[in-house]
Amino acid sequence: MCLRGVVMASLLLLTGASSVAYADDIANQLDAAHITYGKGDLLRTLTNLQGLVSSLNARLVDQFAKALPPPPSGWEGNATDSQTLDGVGGGLSVARSYSKGEGMLNASLIVDNPAVAAAQSLFQSNSQVTAQPGWSRLKLGADDALLRFDGGTRSGEIMMVIGARVLLEIEGTEIGREDILVEAAKGWNLSVVRRLIAAGS
Repeated sequence: MCLRGVVMASLLLLTGASSVAYADDIANQLDAAHITYGKGDLLRTLTNLQGLVSSLNARLVDQFAKALPPPPSGWEGNATDSQTLDGVGGGLSVARSYSKGEGMLNASLIVDNPAVAAAQSLFQSNSQVTAQPGWSRLKLGADDALLRFDGGTRSGEIMMVIGARVLLEIEGTEIGREDILVEAAKGWNLSVVRRLIAAGS
């Protein structure tokens, strides 16, 4: 299969039938880059590829944002934020913050970055978990999670690793109990995460 065919197949899996127009737009950018490259116009090829990368990032952010937890009961959710992680190993991050009085939660999703492997190493070794003060293991449905909470500072975090490619983390400050972190983490849409990372496999 040619490069265009591979990209289109991946995009259709990623976007679903309802977003074929978006995939077509990306395919048009890919075609434009292919044409300008064939003509030897490297500058226009670069411009076309930069536009293609921007469109792909926007589409991925839109899709991964659907996996972010809704605001816990009584909390207010803020706008979604995202950034590429080219300067720190590559990949993408999507985040959203939530507030209730002085309390703050920050949910972040990191994809295909070395931070994912670093977090996963904690899950693979009980000794590494116990070496980190305050961490404990728990189950969120069928998935493993790690939780720490400091009642003195009223802060903590909970994290999961999905498919060895995605780190899901929620950090909380000025929260009264660890249950708030667990409640928020139950709101992750893990089926969306698994569908997106399976699309390219």
